Amino acid sequence: MKKILLGILIIMHFECVGQNKEKVANKENHYIDTTKISNQIKTDYLRTLKELKLNTDSSKSYETVKNSIQQQKTASKELSTDTLSSLFTLSLLNRIIPFWEDTEWSFEGHTSIPKRGKIACGYFVSTTLKHAGVNLNRYKLAQQSPINEAKTLALKTEIIKVAENSMAQNISKIRSSLNDGIHFIGFDASHVGYILKIKGQLYLIHSNYIDSKGVEIEKIENSEVFASYSIYYITELSTNKHLLKSWVHEREIPIITTK
Repeated sequence: MKKILLGILIIMHFECVGQNKEKVANKENHYIDTTKISNQIKTDYLRTLKELKLNTDSSKSYETVKNSIQQQKTASKELSTDTLSSLFTLSLLNRIIPFWEDTEWSFEGHTSIPKRGKIACGYFVSTTLKHAGVNLNRYKLAQQSPINEAKTLALKTEIIKVAENSMAQNISKIRSSLNDGIHFIGFDASHVGYILKIKGQLYLIHSNYIDSKGVEIEKIENSEVFASYSIYYITELSTNKHLLKSWVHEREIPIITTK
């Protein structure tokens, strides 16, 4: 009788393990499919952030989207790193950032509401990361130098420093150094933003201080801001497994403030 009971328990155990694996697999397939749909580009290159916005978010408020991201993230702790990468990209690039398009730039701008008030480059990065679910102090991060912001977000990964002899060489180095995804870029000592690599193209997403343009996306080759600098600090975000684990498990990101 004991042997029979033991056999039944073993069978039940493996059935449960199999069911759990199947549930995780179903979740991963759902997130991957959703990300593929949201990343469809209908033109040769991206001209607006609106093109990246998730279609199902078109009629939703910003707060509703933030809450949805949090709920989805809470249920995603068992997902693989690759799927977490897709989910992180979806949350930040396709759900949070598009709301901020055309929000005005100001050196001291720190609004937390898209298109209401103004936003500096550092606060644009720290606020969108926080609203995508990264556990960090948005005020403290935004007040750091570009190199310290890069170090903070890198966690255990290496920072990519780019300082070649020409703009074309800098772009080539960045393109060869990054996988597709959204990443952090710091410009020497005075500007920060995101760099997006998708379908072989590189884009800068930032709160543009030139003519106070504010939040926008532009091809890196056409960016006056990018052309104005010669030293860049780049940190992987959507392909950074340490950041992804901290993100999904709500671990606080310590802000680096030392030189």
